[in-house]
Amino acid sequence: MRFFVLIPVIGLAVAADVLFIKGGIDLVHFLWELVSGMQEADTQGSVIVELVEIVHLFLVGTVLFLTSLGLYELFIQSLPLPEWLRTHNIEELELNLVGLTVVVLAVNFLSVIFEPQEINLAVYGIGYALPIAALAYFMKVRSSIKGSEKESRTASREESSEGSEPAYLPLERIN
Repeated sequence: MRFFVLIPVIGLAVAADVLFIKGGIDLVHFLWELVSGMQEADTQGSVIVELVEIVHLFLVGTVLFLTSLGLYELFIQSLPLPEWLRTHNIEELELNLVGLTVVVLAVNFLSVIFEPQEINLAVYGIGYALPIAALAYFMKVRSSIKGSEKESRTASREESSEGSEPAYLPLERIN
C-alpha cells in the first residue's frame, strides 16, 4: 500500500518541474523585455510585482518538490538528505503547505496593490488578512499542541526510566 504514495510523489515532482521551467521562461522573457526597452512604459512597481511573481513560481515549485521528497521519505524509504531537508512527520508537510498558502495570498495581494483598480483596498486587504490570520493562528495552536505533547512524552519517559531498565536494549548490550 505504501507504494501508492508514489502517485503524489511523482505528481508533485512533475508539478515542481513545470513551475521551475515556467518561472525560468518567464524570467528570461522578463529580462529580455527589460533589456530591450519594452518595459520602459511600466512603473517601477509593476517591475517589482513581476519579479516577485517569478520568484513566487520558484518558491511554490520548491515547496512542491520538498513535499514530494517528504512524502517519499515518510512512506517509502529514507533518503540521504541533509538534516535540514529531512521530513520527520506529516505535520511538517502541513506547515509547509500553510506557509505556502500565506505566501500565495500575500503575493496575490501585492499584485492587486500595484494594479490600478476601482476597488476599496481596505476591504480587499481584510479579505486577504483574515485567512492569513486564521492560518497563523492554526500554526500557533499546532506548535503549542506539539510542544505540550513533547513535554508530556519527556516527562513520562523520565518517570518510567527512574529505577528501571529501558524498554529497549542498546546495540552494545545485544552484541
